[in-house]
Amino acid sequence: MEDYKVDLISYWKKSKEIIDKLIQDYLADIKEWDLLEVSRYILKDGKRFRGTLTFLFTEALNGDIKNAYKAALASEILHSASLALDDIVDYDIIRRGDKAAWAIYTNRKVIFITNYLIPSALRIISTYGQKALNLSIELWKDTAVGALKDIFGSPSEYLLTIELKTASLFKLSTMLASFSARREDLVDISLSAGKYLGIAYQLIDDYIDCIKFEKGELKELTGSAKQLYDLKGDSYRDFVKKEYESAVNNYLDSIRKMEINQDYAEEIVSLPTFLTMGLLNEAGIDKL
Repeated sequence: MEDYKVDLISYWKKSKEIIDKLIQDYLADIKEWDLLEVSRYILKDGKRFRGTLTFLFTEALNGDIKNAYKAALASEILHSASLALDDIVDYDIIRRGDKAAWAIYTNRKVIFITNYLIPSALRIISTYGQKALNLSIELWKDTAVGALKDIFGSPSEYLLTIELKTASLFKLSTMLASFSARREDLVDISLSAGKYLGIAYQLIDDYIDCIKFEKGELKELTGSAKQLYDLKGDSYRDFVKKEYESAVNNYLDSIRKMEINQDYAEEIVSLPTFLTMGLLNEAGIDKL
């Protein structure tokens, strides 16, 4: 048998194609025009990293990727809905290189549509059983608390804020993989892996905003990036490097407790670097 090695970039591109098709099929079942138009806009484009995570972890746990289709779709619907709501709260007018949904359709309409998308995603998740649904509801609640802390939280709660607001949906993606791979015995470990992967991701995202702020490319910092800067000031670089290394090490510790298919081991291990270097490269930053 020939050696098989997963190429992470190729895997992501292939996964994105599948997820885009799943979203098209989901939208095709929406018959009300107002719902369809705004839902299509909210769900368009996107890197589809959350759904790709579900695919990758499912296959790494020796599951069938087709069993993860619904999980990946649901995670992308929830992620897109959360971004649409974040844009309203933050008054961001640009999302994914285009106008934010609320800037076109008004904030009231977008809020109503996300109130349709979120339970729709949870209903999809319910096909994996009550436990998967209950965990997903709790993670969505954590995301909501994180959004509150992102605006009103204290700088001293910075790490908790990014765990709740960002890592919760990473946890959702990896957790659902344990169900689609029929490895419910690994639910807790998969939640841990998603947690630390999400923390690492948000640390770099906020690090980039702080650099842009210092360069004058951002007029002001908001949310968790502001908390980070208020917490550490000029020493935020050292803090981020330390916490990023800690998050990656904790992620790798979680992975070691899984029975990962060796064909996917290298890619699972390299995920933090893949995701965070993507952010840095987009921002024109060579390294952390």
